[in-house]
Amino acid sequence: MPSSQVPLALLVPFIAKADKVDDVVNFLHAGYDVQAEPDTIQWFAIQRTAHTPPTFRILDTFRGEDGRAADLCGKVLEALMANAATLLSESPEIASLNALANKVTVVEGSASKAAGLSVGLRVFLTANPDKVQAVQEFFLGALPIIEAEPTTTVWYALEFAGAIIDFFRDEEGRDAHLSGKAYEALFANADALLASPLDIAKFDVVAASVKV
Repeated sequence: MPSSQVPLALLVPFIAKADKVDDVVNFLHAGYDVQAEPDTIQWFAIQRTAHTPPTFRILDTFRGEDGRAADLCGKVLEALMANAATLLSESPEIASLNALANKVTVVEGSASKAAGLSVGLRVFLTANPDKVQAVQEFFLGALPIIEAEPTTTVWYALEFAGAIIDFFRDEEGRDAHLSGKAYEALFANADALLASPLDIAKFDVVAASVKV
């Protein structure tokens, strides 16, 4: 899918209180049931794997600004803010982002709340000040490589200091991606393009809704 079809995104990171992790997971499962905004094209709730403090994120994508604005006023974020004092260690900060490139594949027969996805990767990177355009071009150039990876089901390159978020059906798919050509090229160009080392984290998919 060309990135122009979902050029906008929201990324909402939040940290659960240590004794409220199960409640947050249940909240996100309930959020899956009510996040019915027609202009929210993809919606993901994820939890960083085996991490302290317990860190979650919601990622949404949109085709236009009206859809993103509707989601900001939607039931899930409204409920999250209303329950922040009870469930979270601090109020979440919402980031409005541009999606520079993406690959989105619907997993056939995936009627579960995780849309057939189980794990993923979150990569934060900071471009050297004079290499921002080069990093963006790298993302765009990486898209054909990602599209050729059969086990990389969903992949986003986000304009956010620099971020890549990708999803896989299983651990085998994630391992294949980490050893694939896109990551090989990213590491090969890291010293020239980036101001700091890559920040790579694994996460588990709590819930997801994937439309195209």
